[in-house]
Amino acid sequence: MDPTITVAIIAGAVSIIVAALSFWLTKRAERLDALQQRKLEHYRELLLAISDLAVDGVDKEEANRRFARAANIVVLVAPPKVITALMAFHDEAKLSNLNRSIEAHDRKLKELLVAIRWSLRLPFENEPFDFHLIGSEPTHNT
Repeated sequence: MDPTITVAIIAGAVSIIVAALSFWLTKRAERLDALQQRKLEHYRELLLAISDLAVDGVDKEEANRRFARAANIVVLVAPPKVITALMAFHDEAKLSNLNRSIEAHDRKLKELLVAIRWSLRLPFENEPFDFHLIGSEPTHNT
């Protein structure tokens, strides 16, 4: 076969392979980005629900329903590490836990936050921090 034809065939095949690989990598990146956005939305909803539970004056029944919905839905996008931390936080925070303590609650919350930050691959995921829920006192009209 003529070397010019061989080179043209090889160049054409390489072009097709590069285009297909580029398309596949782009679609993969788009899917990963969409998953990351979904995770962020679900984590945001979960943390908003947890925050509602800490704020005085908020309807606690509705806050508990919102937390339950958020926790039950987040498992669709969360890795096992986050789900395990979420369940440990829930077990510590629930009213039926007679051994509840603020320190253990805050520790389990921090473990949940660390797992969420790890899941989102945030650049500062390994930096230490202290955190506890911040609530508010209800306002009283006199």
